[in-house]
Amino acid sequence: MQIVKTKVKDPDLIRKKQQQIVKGSIKVFRKKGFHAASIREIARACRMSLGSLYDYIEKKEDILFLVHNEVLNQIYDRMETIAAQYDHPVEQLIHILRGLFDLTCRLKDEMLFIYTETKSLEKPYLKEILRRESEFVSKYRELIERGVNQGMFKCDSPDLAANILIFSGSIIPLRGWNILPRHSEEEVFEALKSLALKILNVNNQAAIAMASNQPLGN
Repeated sequence: MQIVKTKVKDPDLIRKKQQQIVKGSIKVFRKKGFHAASIREIARACRMSLGSLYDYIEKKEDILFLVHNEVLNQIYDRMETIAAQYDHPVEQLIHILRGLFDLTCRLKDEMLFIYTETKSLEKPYLKEILRRESEFVSKYRELIERGVNQGMFKCDSPDLAANILIFSGSIIPLRGWNILPRHSEEEVFEALKSLALKILNVNNQAAIAMASNQPLGN
């Protein structure tokens, strides 16, 4: 779905250029903040002329939406790619947790920025971002419900569990400044994995072995 109005009609070119805009603009936003950044500075960082930039956006607020949307695109793509590779609910859960944790570590600056500036989104953009985030929670919830139905998880509120696990996965962007001086990213992930297993009451021996990357039967 294309929400940002553009003068260009080629969807592939629009996607390519808007990704270029996101990559360049985030450098400016990290340095100056969204409100202090100028369109001219953003165009320079994107290596585009002002005229070319305005072929793909109408205003600076469009760029804020594009940054949010691009981060969500990467999260969705990572989750769907991993989910398609595994059938067992515990395996699926652990690999999704790992993949999304690694992604949030790589995108920590972008994620911290969108958490900080979501309030600045225009109402139609905010509505769309919240809709997409709700879809993401639904995918997580469906994964948990499938595990419950197969007897691998025990969880009275899959929706609440899904929200907690998604939020905890953002710990490096939000709390990395306090955690990483004393703990490695791997330590943090192992703690998150343990938390997920406890929240979902994964007590089946085969499921625990699978989650711990151990041979079944050990």
